[in-house]
Amino acid sequence: MRILVVSDTHGNYHLLNRILKTAGTVDLFLHAGDGGNDLLQVAQDFPSLSVQGVTGNCDYFSARPQELLFEVGGKKIFLTHGHQYGVKRDLLRLILKGKESGAELIIFGHTHLPLFEQAHGLFIFNPGSLSRYSLGRSPSYGEIEIGPDGIKPDVKFLC
Repeated sequence: MRILVVSDTHGNYHLLNRILKTAGTVDLFLHAGDGGNDLLQVAQDFPSLSVQGVTGNCDYFSARPQELLFEVGGKKIFLTHGHQYGVKRDLLRLILKGKESGAELIIFGHTHLPLFEQAHGLFIFNPGSLSRYSLGRSPSYGEIEIGPDGIKPDVKFLC
């Protein structure tokens, strides 16, 4: 199973659209918040793509949930933007929530910084940001493969 993950697109739909058009086969598209209108546009432009997303702190008036817990490829995933867990300070509250939920993979955004680490028996993944607010870094997104060999995440940077 191949999952494409973005967060914090903040209206940069042009770049997101380009990535989706060149990504090849994707089984699931996840948006970790701060791009609610971008997510709606993805659903319209790519109707056959399976799409999931959560609301972020800049998704004013969004009806999307703040977090989702679901299973994909036999792995339980916890998806959140992360602002409600203080992820700009540390990941402890997020990790505790993930463990409490029985998740094997936590995907979050908010920091605009890509991250992949294994801690406390969990995979923790942040794809970074596709927005102009990428904190001086190249915009980034994530790809996650889930298969017989487990969870294999990768961060892709754009020049």
